Amino acid sequence: MSQRRLSTRRLLAALSCVVALVAGCSGDDDEAAAPPPAPTTTLPPNTYPLSGRPIDDPAKAARAALSVKIDNNSASRPQAGIDKADVIYEEFTEGITRFVVVFHSTDADPVGPVRSIRPADPVIIFPLSGVFAFSGGSPAIRSLVPPGVFTVVDENSTDVMRRRSGRSAPYNLYSTTQGLFGKAPGPKPPPRLAEFLARGTPFGGAGAVPATRINLPAAPGVSAGYEWDAAAGGWKRSTDGRPHALEGGAQLAPNNVIVQFAPYSRFSGDSKVQYPEVIGSGEAWVFAGGQVVKGRWAKAGPGDVTAFTDSAGAPIKLPPGQTLVHLIEPGSTVTVT
Repeated sequence: MSQRRLSTRRLLAALSCVVALVAGCSGDDDEAAAPPPAPTTTLPPNTYPLSGRPIDDPAKAARAALSVKIDNNSASRPQAGIDKADVIYEEFTEGITRFVVVFHSTDADPVGPVRSIRPADPVIIFPLSGVFAFSGGSPAIRSLVPPGVFTVVDENSTDVMRRRSGRSAPYNLYSTTQGLFGKAPGPKPPPRLAEFLARGTPFGGAGAVPATRINLPAAPGVSAGYEWDAAAGGWKRSTDGRPHALEGGAQLAPNNVIVQFAPYSRFSGDSKVQYPEVIGSGEAWVFAGGQVVKGRWAKAGPGDVTAFTDSAGAPIKLPPGQTLVHLIEPGSTVTVT
């Protein structure tokens, strides 16, 4: 049996355990659907769990997380709303990349273009629970979404998903965070993404060194580059050598960039589809504050939040703000200036 088929079976087995766990829990449905307890990490008081920013709206702090699948091929750009997200995960599949964009502390109108689910998505965002919005996907992949964990919103939810004129299908499906948050079953804030630094505290960790530019292969045929902007406190993103501009003209510029080296496998239900193996452990480089800390990532199971530690084994504390996580193959060439 091939290693790729074994990897797919591990993915299915992991999600099957999640489904069994949810189905076997005692108590009412809300208790069964609840995410696992948040990791016991420190967090500055009165801050949002996914961004570490000060809470400015208690209602937003209490609501569930919202994850939206967004395309990132050339026909889908400029995207809308992703600069407002707390967390962005970027994975490659079929020669291009797609984003899983997670909102909690902020809103965006519009958000899109919304595209189809891929095999690793439910595992990546499982501990966040909440609402998961996407458009389409093969039956084999859609079956990987654990029942009772997410409120699924797809292209059939025409009250919150609409086709926009001026864009060609399938790159014309958009929504709003207000509409999608309205689908949440009730208040259920997500667990902490990471440990966050108090505002104004310098970023660092064992082995931290200065870094001002990053270049990496986001996918086999897609390059991503970042340049540190100290004044703005963010990494200005370029894709395929051009500034990654969004609707309205803003440039994507996350405050933190994490390069998570994760092996990729092919999905047994569709050999064209590749997905990252995000359960396990591996190397990780964390970029923030004009510095890079090289360490490790670890995620024991679907319900666990991925932990990032430095070379001394200590948790890497992130500055408050938006975090973008690149899921790329081990051995990929990442150039840091």
